[in-house]
Amino acid sequence: MKTDKNRYDRQIRVPQIGLAGQEKLTNSRVLIVGCGALGTYAAEQLTRAGVGHLFLIDPDIVEKSNLQRQALFTTADVKFSHFKVFAAREALLAINPEVTITARNESFEHTLFDDFGKLDLVLDCTDNFLARELINEFCLHHDLPFVFASAAGTSGQVMALKPRFGPCLSCIFPDLIELERNCETIGVVTSLIPLISGIEVSLALQILVAPSAVDWETMHIVENWPLNFAQFTIKKQKSCPCCSHDFSVSTDRNLRVERSCGGVYQSTLTHFNLEKFEQFCQMKQWDLKSNSLVLLVKFEHYEITIFRKGRILFYHFEEEKVAQKIFEQIINL
Repeated sequence: MKTDKNRYDRQIRVPQIGLAGQEKLTNSRVLIVGCGALGTYAAEQLTRAGVGHLFLIDPDIVEKSNLQRQALFTTADVKFSHFKVFAAREALLAINPEVTITARNESFEHTLFDDFGKLDLVLDCTDNFLARELINEFCLHHDLPFVFASAAGTSGQVMALKPRFGPCLSCIFPDLIELERNCETIGVVTSLIPLISGIEVSLALQILVAPSAVDWETMHIVENWPLNFAQFTIKKQKSCPCCSHDFSVSTDRNLRVERSCGGVYQSTLTHFNLEKFEQFCQMKQWDLKSNSLVLLVKFEHYEITIFRKGRILFYHFEEEKVAQKIFEQIINL
């Protein structure tokens, strides 16, 4: 793809980027998970910066309460119940028609079977730790860098992560199970979002242009009322089960499912016989898809996602006892 020197003139003049860096951006492919507050701001900045191909993933439609903090959307998008990714794509192409925008109006777990081609970077623009853990698993598996970002109330956190090299998300938050249980909806001040997304995009551009110089061990903390910035060094944890692939957990947790955000139940399989599970699905007449990272099972209105490293997620189970019954059948195969 050819770089438009006129469009990106002011950016090319920055010594850290230059024409060579701009060409790297033009040829980059970035996956943005979440097209809400952080996602729309990040997508707009990357589009203006000339990143060649953006993949947008989000299942939601635009709602009136989104307009206070989510860029790219309008009152008309609310009126006509537009999907966020499609409304965002239209707005982004109006800004820069030279960028390729691929929109997926579905949840991230449903795109784990999509062929994104060679990705250069993933941006976490989600609003819950369950989705972030899926991103962490995805990036670990594909050896991809990603930028973690979170914004709530008047404070936010941002960190560049390369899970096979530096700390992964589980190294930073060892108690992810507890964080994933917290589904409380809290407010966020409008001015926080461009602050956090700006830092996220700054790290993204550095990763795409000069990855060897990126700091993979620093968490950036922003408090914008009153305004304050802080940084913390976080090292890779040898005991991290996600990095070490050691999911040895307590007997009690092995036998129980636990509720997470969005009514999702989860647990961990320490032993999993794929051949027996495939036979089990055939016997039950369940639809089964699989790749090198994950298995997806669908039956009736239920869905089960099983990561090959042991994590198992139950979607659309209204009652815990139903998910627990299926889980016990799987672990007893």
